[in-house]
Amino acid sequence: MQQSTRQLGPEDVRALGEIVARGRGRPKVHTDEEQRAKIVRLALDLFIRNGYGATSMDDIAHGCHISKRTLYRLFPRKIDLFAAMVEEHCHSMLDFPPHDSRVPMETQLERVFLVDIGPEAEQQRAGFIRMTLIESRHFPELRQVVRKEGGDKSKALLADWLTEGKALGLIAVEDTKVAAGILMDMMFGAVALKTGQGEEWPGDADRPAYMRQCIRYFVNGIRGR
Repeated sequence: MQQSTRQLGPEDVRALGEIVARGRGRPKVHTDEEQRAKIVRLALDLFIRNGYGATSMDDIAHGCHISKRTLYRLFPRKIDLFAAMVEEHCHSMLDFPPHDSRVPMETQLERVFLVDIGPEAEQQRAGFIRMTLIESRHFPELRQVVRKEGGDKSKALLADWLTEGKALGLIAVEDTKVAAGILMDMMFGAVALKTGQGEEWPGDADRPAYMRQCIRYFVNGIRGR
C-alpha cells in the first residue's frame, strides 16, 4: 500500500500543535466566547498598527496561536471580525451611568463619553477611530458596518439615556434622538472631517478639555445670559 508523501504545511503544523498541547496534562479549555474576545483584542491591535487591508486572517491566527480553521469557525470573514470589533469598541467610547439629580448634567455627560480615561485607553480609542475612517475610504463596505454596529447603536443608546433623563425632569429637549445625533456630531464629527488629511482632531493636545467644551456648549447653549 502506497503511503502519502505530502509534506505538512504551516496550517497542519499549527493544528497538530494544538492537538499535542491539549494532550499535555489537564487540557485548558477556552469557550468560544473567550476565544472570540481574545481574537478581537489581538485583531484590534493589528488593525490599528497595520491597517485593516494590510492585516490578513493568517496574521490574526498566527498572533492568537490558533489554527485558521478555528479562526474561520468563529469569524467566517474578516469583515465579520471587524464588525465584532466595532461593536466591542462602542463600550470604550460610551458608558451610561444611572441619572443622578445631585450631579450636574455636564459631569454626567463627561462620564457618558468617558472623558477621563487613561492615556493608554485614550490612545487606543483615537487609533481605532483614525484606522476606521482611513480604511473605510479604501474599503467602502466597512462604512456600513461602522454605521450599523457603531454609530447607529451608539446614538440609539445615547437617545435612550437622554429619554430617561427627560422623564426624570433633568433634561429639556424636544426630540432625544435628534439631540443624541447633535451631541455625537459635536464630540466625534470633527474626526471624520479631518482624519487622513494631515490634521489632528481638534483639541488633540488636550482632548479631554475639547470634549468638555463640547459638552458645555450642548448643555448651556450659546444664548447670551
